Amino acid sequence: MTTINAIRFDDYSGALVCDETRGWNEENLQLDTAYKIKPVVPVEIQERYGIVAAYGNTGTSTIGDELKFSIEKRLRETYRQELEVLEKPPPSFKTVEEIAGMMWEIITNMKHAHIDQNLLGRFGFAMADFCRGYYEKNGSRIDIKDKDVIRQVHEIITWKSRGEESRSVFLNAGILAGYDPVERFRIFHFSMIDQFFEPLETIFVADGSGVDSVNLAMSDYTSSLGGGERRGSIDKVEGLFQLILGVNNASRINLGCGGYYNIIYINGREKDHKSRLKEISDHRSKLASEIVHTASTGNLTKEKALELLDELIYKDKGFENVEERFWGTVDDPRRVFRFLRGFKGESYYIPVSY
Repeated sequence: MTTINAIRFDDYSGALVCDETRGWNEENLQLDTAYKIKPVVPVEIQERYGIVAAYGNTGTSTIGDELKFSIEKRLRETYRQELEVLEKPPPSFKTVEEIAGMMWEIITNMKHAHIDQNLLGRFGFAMADFCRGYYEKNGSRIDIKDKDVIRQVHEIITWKSRGEESRSVFLNAGILAGYDPVERFRIFHFSMIDQFFEPLETIFVADGSGVDSVNLAMSDYTSSLGGGERRGSIDKVEGLFQLILGVNNASRINLGCGGYYNIIYINGREKDHKSRLKEISDHRSKLASEIVHTASTGNLTKEKALELLDELIYKDKGFENVEERFWGTVDDPRRVFRFLRGFKGESYYIPVSY
């Protein structure tokens, strides 16, 4: 289970946040090991063209991993092919929109490959054979005309009745966000379920099992903004605070969301390509979620929470320094500690809305 999310701050910057929990089997055993959002632009391309992007997937973890590594491989191969043809680095490379188009092609081909694998294993023919009405075996033509077989194949290909056979293939969605010097910061949303690939025209996008919880927090926030802010002037600290608040809600309410968050900040204004994409998925991300969570219960002022979040994520202050200041600022540290660690009797904290 998953919550993957992205927000646009302005024409140059934005952020992605996801959790790390994945379901293991029908008994819903959970592992905090999933790597749901991954930077996908090879370093050599980042260095030369200043392009950065990250892709996040919700659904089947193995398919998500396959997609993330496939787009990185595809970009590297495309660049090296152009380098070989021109015998020098090309003057420009892909925009984020072009990378998104490549991503959609990979997603579509992967879906077809998995469906073909399923059909070949069960019936001995692929989707192309089914579309033409026959397949060949041992030199003989075999017509596909059994009504029960046709019905089963239709279900596998279309997932019309939402059965288990194609669930792992169709139950996937993704978000690609990135910056390039031509089109600047862009976000794109993908879905295998509803078969769409589209640019994001709103401030944020949420997907996965935690989408309802995140949407509640983010809709309240975005509705409070003026038109100018919504069109591209979101405070990066406030925006990230609200997105983490939504992911916290998903971790608290939605089954299968939780663990240490992966926070990715993209800023095209940075001159150094290494600073254009910042990834935080360790103890700092856990502290960030706890700062927001404590503020949402009223045991830390929002002003102080924003200050701590800014220092931790954007200003690269040390973890120990920010953590010490956090515990020195909260009301009743012992009670907050027990609450954050899940002690019984401290669960009556009722989150407040920002």
